[in-house]
Amino acid sequence: MLTHFTRSSGVTSALDNLLRILDDGIVRGASRMIRGGRKTVCLFDAPLTELGGLLSEKNRRRYEPFGVAIDKRYAFKIGARPAIYMPWREARAIISPDDMWRVVSIDLGRNPPLDWSFEREWRLNGDLALNRRLCVALVKSWRDADAVFDHFAGHPPCAGVLPVGELFKSS
Repeated sequence: MLTHFTRSSGVTSALDNLLRILDDGIVRGASRMIRGGRKTVCLFDAPLTELGGLLSEKNRRRYEPFGVAIDKRYAFKIGARPAIYMPWREARAIISPDDMWRVVSIDLGRNPPLDWSFEREWRLNGDLALNRRLCVALVKSWRDADAVFDHFAGHPPCAGVLPVGELFKSS
C-alpha cells in the first residue's frame, strides 16, 4: 500500500479534508514543493512500523493521521513512481524538465543535511482518482471512523476505515 496524508488548512480540519477527498473520489495534486510547478500527488511507501514515527506529534505541521491508503499496483498502473532523490544541480543536468516533478532534493553536505529519503516517497503527476475497492480511509481514532461512516450514511466510498492513531497509540 501507498499512503497519502492530509492535514488541516485554513478553516478546515484534516478530517474535513479527508471527507472531501472521499466525497470527490480524488486526491488533488498540488504544486507546493514540486519543481516545475506541476500538480503532483505525494505518497509514502513506508511500512506501518515507520508510519507511526512519521505521524508523531513532532511532524504535525506536515502530516496528521488522516488520509488514504491505496493499492501500490493500482498506483503504479496509473503512473505513480518512486521519487528520485538527488541534488538539484545533478537533476537539472540529467533529467528532462518534464520529469522534474519526480525529483526530491537531497543535500547531505548541508548543515543540517537536507534528506527526506526516509519518507520513501512516490509521486503521481496530476490527480489521483480513487478506486473504492483498492483504497482505505485512514483516521486518527475510532470516533473519527464513526464520523466517516456517519458522513456517508454507513457506506463510505472505500474498502474500509482504519484508525491509525490507535495502532500507534498517538495522542
